[in-house]
Amino acid sequence: MNRDDFIRLVGPRVFHVTLKSNLAGIAGRGLLRPAEAARQAGFAPEDVALRKDTETIVARAGPMTLNHQRPLLAGKTQAAAFLSSGSLKAWAMQLDERVFFWPRQMRQSYIDSFGADADLAVLEIDAGGLFDDYADHLDLAPINSGAATRRAATRGPWIYVPATATVAAFRTNRVKRGLVKGPDTVVEVSLRCDIPGPKLSALRVAREA
Repeated sequence: MNRDDFIRLVGPRVFHVTLKSNLAGIAGRGLLRPAEAARQAGFAPEDVALRKDTETIVARAGPMTLNHQRPLLAGKTQAAAFLSSGSLKAWAMQLDERVFFWPRQMRQSYIDSFGADADLAVLEIDAGGLFDDYADHLDLAPINSGAATRRAATRGPWIYVPATATVAAFRTNRVKRGLVKGPDTVVEVSLRCDIPGPKLSALRVAREA
């Protein structure tokens, strides 16, 4: 797909949700993957995977609070049914190697997953600029790949379709596997690298809300 295809799939803006306590650090270092933050703090990524609660660690440019992974832990007893390969911890670890963004229609659903007491900020990101700068590192998914509540959707590494693939490849990915009957829409955008502070400033189109 090209830039225009990407925008048609995800909309002109995508949204990153974080705790407000992270904003000062984000201003200094940009958006870090949780696994990279752990490495900077001297932890192994597996040490912070499958978090039952938020966890604050000290990465470069100050503290960073990692969100809990309770929506994934909700599927702990049924992991073998919805994961096509690997363990729940392995899945949590690969999630931590990504920065997540949400189309407008999914933003509130993800905000709700933090819990009612969370003090949150929403960063609005230009989707076209994100594609221009990071197309080779972007994946699209038709589910919230970090949630396993209710009837958890089947998933594996194949659930992530690169933004450099065709639109048809994304829309028919699960159809070809016999998992759904109709073409998929984008629920989640993830980035397999960090965004440095200056680059993030250029991509942001609105203040946090």
